[in-house]
Amino acid sequence: MARMESAPHDPIIAVHQGVDVSFAGINLSTELPPWHLESEDCDVGFTSSFEFTLRAVPNEMTRQLDADFSSKKEAWKAQLEERGASIAGSAPPLPSDKFFERIEAEVTDDLGTEYMWVGGETASLESPWEATWIYAPAPPQEAGHLVLDFIAEGLKTGHSCTLDLRS
Repeated sequence: MARMESAPHDPIIAVHQGVDVSFAGINLSTELPPWHLESEDCDVGFTSSFEFTLRAVPNEMTRQLDADFSSKKEAWKAQLEERGASIAGSAPPLPSDKFFERIEAEVTDDLGTEYMWVGGETASLESPWEATWIYAPAPPQEAGHLVLDFIAEGLKTGHSCTLDLRS
């Protein structure tokens, strides 16, 4: 079982749009997303992957974005009932969808393994301020350390998490 070797304080990895984002956990062995085998963008040689979870820390900004979303959702529901699906269109997106799209990680290990982002999941009604990113391949058994350097809006945040894989 890997153990966290170092992580930023609390472990906040980024501040984005006035919201603190924390590193909320990692699963070093997970299944590849179902669309992986059908995607032309992904290397079909990947047979393993890992995932980590990010979580926004609730604050006044997240509460305001949630309130705005609720208003938009209610207006959409009213239009759906009044005019039908063809007029109402799609439901409004959760505010955290676009928020998390701008946060990523550069992943390295002590062996020089090349890691690739292969998918993930942002937000749901049950976990509106959470995202899970999937990278491939899973760290090799021989790797001693895995480092996640976090990026927001294309710029390194200066925060990273290092995991000791030999623990």
